[in-house]
Amino acid sequence: REVLADLVTVGERRVTRTPIHQVQQYHENKIRDYFALANLYIHYGLPDKAEYILRRIVTLRSGYKDFGPCHTETLMQMELLRKSLKYQHKYRSASAISSQIKKAKKMQKQRGFDEPESLKLSVLCATDQCGAIEHVYDMVLDPNKKERQEEKRKMDAVEESRAIWLEERRSFFG
Repeated sequence: REVLADLVTVGERRVTRTPIHQVQQYHENKIRDYFALANLYIHYGLPDKAEYILRRIVTLRSGYKDFGPCHTETLMQMELLRKSLKYQHKYRSASAISSQIKKAKKMQKQRGFDEPESLKLSVLCATDQCGAIEHVYDMVLDPNKKERQEEKRKMDAVEESRAIWLEERRSFFG
């Protein structure tokens, strides 16, 4: 629970420069940052905050020509919005979102989108089989993890060569 609270704090700091009402359709990174924050809010037990963010994101995604209401990301965001509404016992709103999701999936089939792949992606992301949520947690908790791992690998290699050099020196000089 403490780690999740820290993640929420870090996530909130990440998006403080751009309030959600100022995010535009073309701000891909900000939209994804807010989506991650909404996920954290839901897992932390703050579905009302998640709802506010998700409503804005779904509105942005649905109106954007590159995404639209049938896009897999939009559907995942709508699913999360429905989940946050259910957690708040807003069943009518959740039902309305469910019907929008069904319409979008129907449109997706009519337009020839590969529904099994999008469904597979949704299942993978919902159960975190692809490791995306863990990756986000790692990046939020420790954004420089890869650089530090590379630095540690280099330091280990230097230490190993130093040990070999010392061993050779001892054998040569006595």
